[in-house]
Amino acid sequence: MMEYRGYIAEIEYDDIAEVYCGSVVNSGPYSIITCEAADVEQLHREFQLSVDEYLASCAEDGVEPRKPLSPAT
Repeated sequence: MMEYRGYIAEIEYDDIAEVYCGSVVNSGPYSIITCEAADVEQLHREFQLSVDEYLASCAEDGVEPRKPLSPAT
């Protein structure tokens, strides 16, 4: 798992595509942020970029971003 700005992503490796895939799991009933990369270091960067882009997009559109839920939720 990875965490950035309160968002937590679960990571899986796709053997067929040979990439790591991340998906936010604490944002409600569906993932609002996903990312993928060829290696773990790049995946960390892509995850942070994806979160930052999501938050910037919400701000630009004037909508409240989905807040990360606490692990107990």
